[in-house]
Amino acid sequence: MSFHRRVGIAIAVACSAGAGTALPSVAQAETAVLYVDNSTTAHCSDAGVGTQAQPYCGIQAAADAAQPGQTVQIAPNRTYQGMITVRRSGLPGKPIVFKADIPYKVPATSVEVGQQDGPDAPGYGFLISGVHDVTVTGLQIMAPQEGVLVKDSERIVLDRTIVGAGSGGAAQPGPAVRITGHSAGVTVSRSQIASAGPIGVAVEAGVTGTVLTTNLVTETDGRGVLVTDAPGTVVVGNTFGRNCLSDIELAGNSSGATVENNVLAKRPADWCGGVPVSSVALTVSAGSTQGTKVDYNSVQPAPGAAAYAWGGTSYATAAAFRATGQGAHDNGADPGFSQSTSDYRPIAVEGLTDAADASAPGALDTDLYGDPRADHPKIANTGTGNGYQDRGAVELQDTMSVMVSALPYSTTGHPLNARATVWYTPGWAPVGATLDFGDGTAPVPVNSGNITIDHDYPAGGSYTLTLTATSETGLVRTSTGTVKLAPVGELRPSFGVYQPDRTVARVTVTDRTVSPWPVARYVIDFGDGTAPAVSEGPTPPSGVTHDYGVAGTYTVTETVVDDHGRTGSTGTQLYVAGPQAGVPFAGYFGGPTSHVGLFDKGRWALSYQKASGQANLVWSLGDPGDVPVVGAWDNTCQCQSGIYRPSTGTFALQHSDKSVSTVQFGEPGDLPVVGAWDHNGHDQLAIFRPSTSTLAVRHDNGSVSTMGFGDQGDLPVVGDWDGVHHAQFGVFRPGRNEGDPNLFILRHDDGSVSTAAYGVKGDLPVVGDWLGRGRTTFGIFRPSSHVFALSNAYGGQGDSVFTIYG
Repeated sequence: MSFHRRVGIAIAVACSAGAGTALPSVAQAETAVLYVDNSTTAHCSDAGVGTQAQPYCGIQAAADAAQPGQTVQIAPNRTYQGMITVRRSGLPGKPIVFKADIPYKVPATSVEVGQQDGPDAPGYGFLISGVHDVTVTGLQIMAPQEGVLVKDSERIVLDRTIVGAGSGGAAQPGPAVRITGHSAGVTVSRSQIASAGPIGVAVEAGVTGTVLTTNLVTETDGRGVLVTDAPGTVVVGNTFGRNCLSDIELAGNSSGATVENNVLAKRPADWCGGVPVSSVALTVSAGSTQGTKVDYNSVQPAPGAAAYAWGGTSYATAAAFRATGQGAHDNGADPGFSQSTSDYRPIAVEGLTDAADASAPGALDTDLYGDPRADHPKIANTGTGNGYQDRGAVELQDTMSVMVSALPYSTTGHPLNARATVWYTPGWAPVGATLDFGDGTAPVPVNSGNITIDHDYPAGGSYTLTLTATSETGLVRTSTGTVKLAPVGELRPSFGVYQPDRTVARVTVTDRTVSPWPVARYVIDFGDGTAPAVSEGPTPPSGVTHDYGVAGTYTVTETVVDDHGRTGSTGTQLYVAGPQAGVPFAGYFGGPTSHVGLFDKGRWALSYQKASGQANLVWSLGDPGDVPVVGAWDNTCQCQSGIYRPSTGTFALQHSDKSVSTVQFGEPGDLPVVGAWDHNGHDQLAIFRPSTSTLAVRHDNGSVSTMGFGDQGDLPVVGDWDGVHHAQFGVFRPGRNEGDPNLFILRHDDGSVSTAAYGVKGDLPVVGDWLGRGRTTFGIFRPSSHVFALSNAYGGQGDSVFTIYG
C-alpha cells in the first residue's frame, strides 16, 4: 500500500450508479437489512426500499433510509462512486451499520470520490456530521481531500476499513480521517490509513474520548496521527511506518492521553521524496503531558532523529526517555519490516513480541486482520494480562502452515495412484504433521517443505486428503484436498501360442495380458492333462514351451490373478502338428502303391511318401471311439474312407462324391475288415469276431459266409498275399511278453498258411502293396514312438521307417 505523494490503494473497478437524495419516511424502513448492489444483474433501484430482490443502486439512498438498528449491507467487490453523507442516527446499542463483507481479510468494496477541489465541493468519501451511533466497516474509502470526516458526532465506529486521501490528483489533500467539532466517543479500529496529504488521522480541538486502536497508519506526507487540543485520546496498539514527520503527535492541550503498545518504525531515511526523515517519532507537547501515559511502545526513529519529544525536550532513545517517568517498558526493538515492500508484518523479536500491555484502554483481542492473540513459545512473555499480546497492529501468528492438493497420477501397475503435493511449514514449536489419504489407511508423517507423496487407493471414487499439523502450544492447522479417481479397468488375459517347428509337437506361449494392477500369478494349462505351467510374480511368462509329443487339437487356457485378487481366464483351441497319434490305416488313395495314415478321434492324416512322413492329406470323418475302414466302395481302383462304430455295429462309408451311406453289420465288440471277396471290382464288408475267431463276410447279394481262423487275442488283416487280385485273410498275433516278436499269420487260397515275424509286442498291424508290385505285404505302427515300419523284403529293398506328422 503506497500513499507517497498520491494515494495508491488498489481499487476494484465497477460500474457506477447515481445516488438518490430523497429521504424516505420512517415507515419504509421495516427490515433489519437494507441492501445495496449496483451490479448489472442486481436490478437495483434507488426508488425502492432496498430489499435483497431489488436493492438500492447507491449507498446514499440506503443511508437516507436507514433507521436505528438497521444494517446497510453493501455488495462486495464493487465500486460505488460519490460522497456518502450520513444524515441519520442510530441509538445506543442500536447503531446504523454500513457494512461490506470482507473476503480474505482485505476490504475490496470501494467508495470512490473523484476530483472535487474547492471550498464548495469538498471531496469526502464519508461525511458523518451531526449524528450519533453509526458504524462503518469493511469498506475501502478513497477521496481527493478526506476519506472520512466525522464532525459533531458521537459514538461513531470506523472498523476494518482502508481509508485514503489524495486520490484523483487533489491539489490540497487533507487527512485520511478527520475527527472534528464536538465529536465524542469516536473509535477507529483495525483499519489501514494513509494520506498523500499532511496527516493520516487528525483529532482536532474540542474532540473527546477518541480511541485509535490496532490500526496501520503509514506513508503519509506528514504526521501519522495528530491530536490537537483533544484530551483523553487513546492511541493504543497501532503500527506506524514511512510517515514523513512524527508518527504520533499530541499538540496543544491533549492531556490525559494514553499512548501504549504502538510500533513506530521510521525508515528508510530517504523515503519522503529524497528529503531526510528527521522528525521526532513520538511528540507530546508541554500542554499534553499532564495525566498522559506513554508505555509499552517500540520506537525506532529515523537515523539522526530523536525517538521522543516530551514537553519540549528531546530524547534519543527509550532508555533516555525513562528519565521523564514515562516509557518504563518502551524500547527500540526493530520490527523487521521489509524496506522494499509494504509488508508491515513484524518478525519475532524480544521486546515487541508478547510484550504489550493487554490491559491498556482500547486494546483488542484480535489484530488488524482479525487474528487472535498468539503466544510465541520461544519468546518470554513480558506483557501484562495474558502476557502474550504483541505490540503494534499485527499479532505475529505461528508460521506453522499446511496445504495439500492431489491429482490422479496412474503409473504402470498402479492405476489408482494419486500424487499429493504437500506444503508444510513447521512454525514455532512443531510436534509434526501427518497426511490422511481419506481411504481408511493409517496417516503418514510429513516432512517440512514442499514435497510430493504417491499413494495407491483401493478403488475408484472421490477421496478427501487431510494434512494436519500440531504444535507444542496446542495449535492445530489442517488443510484438505480432494482427488477423484476413475474406476480401474478390466483385467484382460491374453496370450499368443505358435508352433516354431511343425515336425515337433512343441508350442511356445507368450503372455499378452493387459492388467491395471500388477499380476501376481499366471497359470497356463496346455489341455493335455499335464501339470499347468505356473509363473509367480508380476513378470509375465515369455517364451514358455511345451511338448505335446503327438499331434492333436488342444485347448490352451491361461488364468491370471492380479495382486488385488481379481481373476480372469481366456483360452484358444489349436491344432498342434507333429507325430500323429491314433489308429493306423492303409489303402490305395491314388498312385500305384498303398499309402498309410493315422485315424484319431475322427481326424484322418494320410502320408503319400512313406519316407518323409509329412501328412499330405487331412480330412475328418467319424467320432472318438470309431474304427477306420478303407475300401473301394464305388467300383474304382482308388479307395474311400469309412468308419465302423463298434458300439452299434454300424459301418459309415464315404463315397467319392462325399456322400455317406450306412450299413448295419456285426455286433458290439466285432472288428471291421474290408476286402474284394466277390471278385467284382469293389470291396465288400466283413467283421471279425475275436470271441470266436470268426470271419463273417457280407456279400453283395446279402448272403454272409463265415470262416474260423486264428486264436483269441489275434487281430484280423486282409490283403492279396499271392497277387491274385482278390482278398485273402490273415491274422496278426501280438507278442505275448515284452520284447517278443509279433507274427503275421496269412492264409492262402490253397488253404496253406505262412507266417512272418515283424515288430514287437505293442505294435499295431498295417498291410498294403508298398512297392506297387501287385501283392500285399505287411508293416507295423509303433504307438510308443509314433513310427511306421513297412516291410519291403519281397521286393529286395530296405524297410520304410518313418513318422507321420500332422
